[in-house]
Amino acid sequence: MRNTKFFFKDTASLVSGALSTFSGLKNEIDNIIKSRFEKIINVQGIVSREDFEALVDRHEKLNAEFNLFKVKTEKKVSKSKDKRKK
Repeated sequence: MRNTKFFFKDTASLVSGALSTFSGLKNEIDNIIKSRFEKIINVQGIVSREDFEALVDRHEKLNAEFNLFKVKTEKKVSKSKDKRKK
């Protein structure tokens, strides 16, 4: 009876260690696949979604600033034309 307890305890320890090793191996394989996928994307020049959305936001902000500047300059031009008429 005593030998069977040690056998089960050792077997459980062995299985636990194997599962731990395979879990670590799975994580390592996932990291390798992820890094290779990122290299492929970088070589092709594809941007991430976050970078694309940041550029779109920046473009919209610059466009709004440009339109505001355009309105201000049009007001100045129209004021100078009004002064010349008088």
